[in-house]
Amino acid sequence: MPIMSAKMTHTRIAQVSIDAEALRHNLQRVKSFSPDSKVIAVIKANAYGHGVQTAAEALSEADAFALATPNEAISLRQSGVSRPLMVLQGFSSIEELKALADLDIQVVVHHSGQIDLLEQCSDVKLDIWLKVDTGMHRLGLPIEMAESSYQRLQDCESVGQIRVMSHFANADEIGHPMNSEQLLAFSGALGMTGRAEASMANSAALISMPESRMQWVRPGIMLYGSSPLKDKSANELDLQPVMQFESKLLAVQQLKQGDVIGYGSTWRCPEDMKVGVVAAGYADGYPRHAGSGTPVWLNDVLCPLLGRVSMDSICIDLRKAEANINDRVVLWGKELSVDVVAEYANTISYELLCRAGASLS
Repeated sequence: MPIMSAKMTHTRIAQVSIDAEALRHNLQRVKSFSPDSKVIAVIKANAYGHGVQTAAEALSEADAFALATPNEAISLRQSGVSRPLMVLQGFSSIEELKALADLDIQVVVHHSGQIDLLEQCSDVKLDIWLKVDTGMHRLGLPIEMAESSYQRLQDCESVGQIRVMSHFANADEIGHPMNSEQLLAFSGALGMTGRAEASMANSAALISMPESRMQWVRPGIMLYGSSPLKDKSANELDLQPVMQFESKLLAVQQLKQGDVIGYGSTWRCPEDMKVGVVAAGYADGYPRHAGSGTPVWLNDVLCPLLGRVSMDSICIDLRKAEANINDRVVLWGKELSVDVVAEYANTISYELLCRAGASLS
């Protein structure tokens, strides 16, 4: 007789929630910094872990949305989103090109092979963003090819409006010499293309470099309530956290001086003390590489992480906190900025948000 398996739904205790009103607030902050520019809200990678559909609905007052891949953009368009969409990675085949054109999705052209494909398609029409490499050396055509590439696109029957873009490598560091160098190079490229509409400013640049705003700005991380600048906090910029990552206290342990905690026994109690066990670990998106001392919020107290992060739990220092089993614990959110956690974990908020928000996809 075959063994019948029961269908069960497993809900983890650690949970991520999204504040759509905070998204809308942060978009208004973008507009206050760049009132004369149109806004391309970057919602790639499932809106940095926040849920692309949720983000698109909350950010409906943006002028356009940027996605990373053709599939991201096609899926969003087919879900009913009618706002202009652009694909940052462009296309890699005629089939992709035609699929994007059929859905009126704009594409970024960043190498000459893509222009070759456009020249082979006279039965489609789509708007193009010509990406010029001004010094980041990731994606983009060399400056010296800007004029000839722009002319080739103008001559393509498949190309509608052409805009020009580039990307800063160090905009998060105000005053970095490469910022002005890249902006100057981009201005030169625009001169070669007849002063087409342009986009250069990401979150950091649209705040700190007014001259980079141009006709279009491309905010990403600031929409989600994280500061894009190294020397300014999200609170100082009036950005509201969008992701709330919470769990509960599973246990309160009374340990003795000399007791060690967690895998590898990397943390030793300096005295008799209470230690809390929180139901959150790397399976929930909490960074495994977060070290001892990384703060966790509990009852208005920042409690340091102790020892290594486990798959489903972390241990925290309760010497300064009054705590009981099932008390609410905030890994990051309104009570504790994700930027602070990222700094302790020697990473960036982007990674933490994407990982913790994976369950929202």
